[in-house]
Amino acid sequence: MTFGMTMRKNNSKSGPFILATVSGKGGVGKSMVTVNLADTLRMMGYTVAVIDADLGLSNCATLLNEQVDATVAHWVRGQCSLEDLPLDSEGLTIITGASKPGLSDHEMEMLFDAMDQVIMALSDHYDFIFIDTPAGSGALSLWALDRAHLGMLVLVNEPTAISDVYRFCKYVLQIDPTYPFASIINFAEGEDDAARIHERFNTILKYFMQQQISYLGFIPASEQVRASIRDQTPLTRLQPGTDLVKEFEYITHKILEKAPETLVPAASQTVRNP
Repeated sequence: MTFGMTMRKNNSKSGPFILATVSGKGGVGKSMVTVNLADTLRMMGYTVAVIDADLGLSNCATLLNEQVDATVAHWVRGQCSLEDLPLDSEGLTIITGASKPGLSDHEMEMLFDAMDQVIMALSDHYDFIFIDTPAGSGALSLWALDRAHLGMLVLVNEPTAISDVYRFCKYVLQIDPTYPFASIINFAEGEDDAARIHERFNTILKYFMQQQISYLGFIPASEQVRASIRDQTPLTRLQPGTDLVKEFEYITHKILEKAPETLVPAASQTVRNP
């Protein structure tokens, strides 16, 4: 494994566009952002899979009100086959790393290899693969960034969250100064508030590391978001066409601008330049 030594980004233009959703700390809405962005792209006609790599604390299937019967950990233990792992939720594919914590060191080593095989198995069938990671800069987060074309940083306006995600970015950018990060601001009070949070974070990066990251968009603080989490239904399905869902659509347009042309179906060419 190469964690902490060399970041090996997948630069293929013929395979799926892989995104890793990362954060410096937990509780910032990472899984909610992942599921809604993935489902937005699915509703736009793309084939999309989500790998929930937050072992033992996985929430992606829960946010979709889906029951997970087979995980990558089960496969590693010989309790299911690779074909048992994909879970379909109205056309969105979910694969869960582990539903319970406590994997042994040997199982963890095998799990990294198994997750790579999962990505290889998905690559021929999907336009986009999202990897929802644990909080912080642990081995699974670094593995996800290593495999991704884009690291999506979920930022919130809290001093500890900003500090934690800065340390995370610093660690990664010291390994690979060119790593492609982009921010999504969650729980923002509005567009201006989100822009200020992003700019403040970029100011820190520029001052200490001479780095800047791009901006994908924001998710406003909203009772609608909390309601969708309680109802275990993505906003894209619960409240289609609302201003809140349009924010997710805006972010997906920004993602599409970064994705290679070969991943854009002919019928969807117009969405690249909204």
